Amino acid sequence: MELRKTLAVWLTVMTAACSCNREAFKSVDNVVFIQDARLEEAGQTLSPGDAFHLHGIGCQQTDNVMLTFTWETGDATIPVGKVSGIYAKKQAVTPVGITAVLPYRYPAADVEVSVIREGKLQRIGLLRITDGQSPKELRLYGVSHVSCKIDGFMLDMNNACQKSLEVALPENLHSVINVPRSYGLCGISGKDGHRTAVCVDFFTGEVKTRAIDVMALFLTPSNAAVAVVCHDGICALQTLPIEIGADYMTKSDAPGPVQPTFAMPDGLKPEYFGNYPGVSIGTEESTSYLLSANKGDGNWTAVMLDKEGFHIMEDIAAESLIPFRAGSDAGYIATYGGLSLFRLVNPENGTIGQAIYTCKIGQIISATSNSEKPGHILLNVSETSNGLQIYDLAWNDTKSLSHITLPNSANDYAEVLMAN
Repeated sequence: MELRKTLAVWLTVMTAACSCNREAFKSVDNVVFIQDARLEEAGQTLSPGDAFHLHGIGCQQTDNVMLTFTWETGDATIPVGKVSGIYAKKQAVTPVGITAVLPYRYPAADVEVSVIREGKLQRIGLLRITDGQSPKELRLYGVSHVSCKIDGFMLDMNNACQKSLEVALPENLHSVINVPRSYGLCGISGKDGHRTAVCVDFFTGEVKTRAIDVMALFLTPSNAAVAVVCHDGICALQTLPIEIGADYMTKSDAPGPVQPTFAMPDGLKPEYFGNYPGVSIGTEESTSYLLSANKGDGNWTAVMLDKEGFHIMEDIAAESLIPFRAGSDAGYIATYGGLSLFRLVNPENGTIGQAIYTCKIGQIISATSNSEKPGHILLNVSETSNGLQIYDLAWNDTKSLSHITLPNSANDYAEVLMAN
């Protein structure tokens, strides 16, 4: 559901004491409002994704439908939650009516429906919406290029999975990341010089393009999804607009400062990047990002991106070079057949140390972590005798591995991650 979050526009409208709305909305600053305006579903309870209907004389294609959500939080400190300035997606507009759709990702709430015309607000009516929030618990998602599907699983206390979701996979989706409480995944789609950042909405199944000319994706420490976009050798950072749960909206949508641009390092090309998501390293006040560049024939380059630009750290011969983060540690996994070496990066000087841990159970295909489980890495491992298997690696002194059991009907996955 495409929403535009804006600052709420508040206007007190004087109404006449009559039983209809014809005189209720006279022109204000030369704006003529909808006459006989009413909400067909006034007083009813609808579900997220349901259509609702505004009727009246003089509806215009340029009218926007704005929603204000108000709900009881159950928190004595802040008993009432409120989100305003939410623009509903319009399905149809005629001179005598507007059909729009209620969004997902909001709690059960009272919804005030208004129309914005030329910056002025006309309140139309009230309805109620049922709970449509994003799931709070972490779930496991697998990206299959064989079935062309994304599968979702709920885990029990014994790391056994029950399938909960199946959606179509966009073309060649890879380097997948999740913004918490978005109930969707973003990744790179396409190949070579025609790669885009797309986001899949699990509520609706919609796939939306969020950036073009994409080189790589990563999450910031504050869980913003960022694309590194490059054109003619010049790269910049672009934050992807992601819809998240209303109760998780803790940051302003105001645009940030103009992003700097960076030149591509000599010997590297944008198409070398993007096999795996980047990861953050350092503190929130001084954050850098680890990326890997695949130059082909088993030759990789470890690259750090900071506010000054790209820095080549080391050329590494390996079958794959996967950035990883676990707790406060970050580095690379270099794979060699059935061996995978975990090497940490020093955030102060950008040097890569020797292997701190060697995984011998098989070749690691993907390695992801989630900020809600900071001391764990989810590994997708290709075992010689058992095929692809999924493990939870506890990043502690013992580096203990726990197998995650998928249903027999599960696919082989190119990437797996924990997300909500």
